[in-house]
Order: sequence, then C-alpha cells, then structure tokens
Amino acid sequence: MIENRKTLRYCVIGAGHGGQALAAYLQYLGNSTVLYNRTKIVVDEINALGGIELYGMINAMVKGMVATSDLSLALDSADLILVCIPAHAHQDIATRMAPFLKPHHKIVIHPGRTLGAYMFERYLKEAGLTFQLPIGETDTFALTSRKIRPGLSHVYSRKKQLKIAALSPEFTDAIYNDMRHSFSMLVACTSPVETSLSNIGAIFHPIGALLNIGRIESGEAYLHYKQGISPTIARFLEKLDAERIELGEFFGFQLHTAYQWLDDVYGSQGNNLFDALQNTRQYDEIFSPNEITTRYVYEDIPTGIVPMVHLAKLAQTKHSYLQLTLDLANALYGIDFNDIGRWDVEDFFNRYRPKG
Repeated sequence: MIENRKTLRYCVIGAGHGGQALAAYLQYLGNSTVLYNRTKIVVDEINALGGIELYGMINAMVKGMVATSDLSLALDSADLILVCIPAHAHQDIATRMAPFLKPHHKIVIHPGRTLGAYMFERYLKEAGLTFQLPIGETDTFALTSRKIRPGLSHVYSRKKQLKIAALSPEFTDAIYNDMRHSFSMLVACTSPVETSLSNIGAIFHPIGALLNIGRIESGEAYLHYKQGISPTIARFLEKLDAERIELGEFFGFQLHTAYQWLDDVYGSQGNNLFDALQNTRQYDEIFSPNEITTRYVYEDIPTGIVPMVHLAKLAQTKHSYLQLTLDLANALYGIDFNDIGRWDVEDFFNRYRPKG
C-alpha cells in the first residue's frame, strides 16, 4: 500500500478490462473500494480468490476489497462512483442506479467518450432523479490493462495524463479535489467540451477496425495499433483528427492532436502519427478485436463519431472524414449508427458554445 494519500470510499462499476484492474489499483493505494458487476458468477469467482491479482506495472495480490452484484450495497458503500462500462450501456446502468443515489455521491464516467457526463445526467433525470449531483467525465482510462480472467489483470501502464471535467466548474473542482490523491496525473479542465473532444478512442479505434474488417472476420489475430494501422491508414487518421481539432477551435479550445496525445499519456514520439504508434510500447500486446461486433465500432461510432459529426454540422466546421467514417460503418454493418448514437447534441452545443 502507498502511504500519505487521502483515502476515499470508491465504487467501481464494471469488472471488465478496465474496471477490474482499476478497483484493485484503488484498493492497493489504500482506498476502501467496492467493485460492482451485474454478473454474479464473475463476482463469485473474484470473492472465491480472496481478491484481485495484478501483474505487469504492479505485481500484487490485492485483498480487502468487496466485489458484489448488489447495486444498492455497492452504492451505499461509496462516496465516489466510477462508471467503467462501455458507453452504450450507460443508459441502462444510470436507470438502475437512480433509485439508490444519495446527495453525497459524486459520479465520474471513466471514460466519458463524447458527451458522457451530459448524457448520464440526462439518463438519471429520465429515471426520476430529482436532485443534482456532481457528474464528471475523463477523456481516457487511467490504466492500460487487460483482464485475463476474473480476479487476474495485466496492467501495462498508467497514463501520464488524465483530463477531467464536470458539467459545471464548481463540480469539477469538487471531483478533482477528491480524486487527485489517487490520480496524480489528473488535469482539471474548464469544460466538458474539452474532455469530450479529447476522445482519442474515436480516432484510433473505428477506422482501424473498419479497414481491417476482413482480417477480423476471418479470425486473424494481429496487433491493432502496430499491425492494423498502416502508414496509409495513419495518414487518414491524421485527416480525421484534424476535423476534431477544428471543432475544438470553434469552442475555443486548442486541443492536442492524436500525435501529441500519444506523447502526453505515453511519452511516445516519432516523425508522424504512424511512427508514434509504432513507438508506443504500451501497445505492444494490444491485439485486434476477435469479432466484428467489437466495441471499437459499436461503442466508438455511436458515442464518438456520431456526436462529433452532429456537433461539427452545428458549428459548420469541416467533417467530411468524420462523415465518411460514419457512412462506412453504416454501409458495412447495414445499420444506421445514428439511430443508436448520441445524435441529439443541440442542447449541449447551445449550452457550451462561445457566447457573443
């Protein structure tokens, strides 16, 4: 355990690749941590082992935490709730959380993808929540990790930078002041626009999967970043990313490019985006999806590309590569990702657009 830190009561929602490792990491730092997962068999396996084993960046058998499939118990034991499940499941978990939330709770969507905190607040209100809570979002996940099985996680690294913002500055301050003791790389942002448009997963994930869909469908295993993103694909990503940067400029933010982001969070550099990806050692063992229904498409298109397209249309900024990515996904999968995506962005746009 690491000493000299303010300890908190955390609840981590979701025992997937990120949530399981993060819950153990927070407990390892000395916090009181509850891990919630709705699948009881997963919870039972973790409890039977007596904790969660981490290896890689941290090598420890972390004991003393609680794993449960009882949502009421999980929330009652926490002050700060970290929602670590795929964004397309946010509405369901918000609806189920609403009856058990208390005024002392703070919620962080980790990560929020694009408009994560904004949409989560909307879902809670639709589910009947009548009081306001501090709800924030991060731009990415704190750890690079993979769940090997219930109770065992490989932690490759901890991000060097993690942006956070809530829907109002005072709530950002409240969440930041709590979390910074366990997340020393935390950077408080002035607006959720900055965290939402810093969603680099929307740049790196969908196109890498869509342009390798034949390899995925045939069952080929390859390294998503190192072998799936070729120099040609990386040049496309740079053009896609430029539209995200221009959208940020409309809102008054000088966002870092995807190339700069790799340096910010991993210390990776190179002559261009392709080189920087090749030089990111944390991606050395990140393999391709094993099915075409991957979250790289079913999460990152509706909760990343879709809202960026619609925000860009309202801002009248360039969005041809964003639109092309959406159109390609729609054509390949035979569905309209707008229908399941975060397309209703006008209120967010009007709330945070530059005044005057």
